[in-house]
Amino acid sequence: MNTPIDQSGASSLPALPVGVWKLVSYTTQDPESGEIFHPFGPGATGYLTYTAGGHMSAILQAGERPRFSAGNRINAPEAERARAFSSSTTYAGRYTWQGDRVIHHVEVSSNPDWVGGDQLRFPSVDGKRLTITTPPLPTRPDGKLRVSTLVWERGEEVRRGMRR
Repeated sequence: MNTPIDQSGASSLPALPVGVWKLVSYTTQDPESGEIFHPFGPGATGYLTYTAGGHMSAILQAGERPRFSAGNRINAPEAERARAFSSSTTYAGRYTWQGDRVIHHVEVSSNPDWVGGDQLRFPSVDGKRLTITTPPLPTRPDGKLRVSTLVWERGEEVRRGMRR
């Protein structure tokens, strides 16, 4: 059962989703047709982090992004840099709670239009899964307004497995 997160102080509600979350799926839905899209393809990857101190960061990308032909982004042709930019998104900043919604206060982002603004999200927890939905936002493939659903799974196990 999905449980909305409410940080109003009621002790019977789930704890704040502090920690590292690994992306399981990222889909958008057309509100008119109901059609489902995978903006970064079905193999999208990413991480979402919330700290107890009130900071967050998110990074999402298409699953199989080609490497730059020049071996680095500085010397890569403009078309390759544009493709890399359009197949990922990153942002970080502080976050605050308002009832059952979290507001990400964007301080840095790969999208300069987000810096200094807020991103509203609607989280719910179901066991080790965190589902976040957005209000309608312009999305791939055509910039049409769609509701995004991002499913995340606790990432601490993944992180532990990467230690040497």
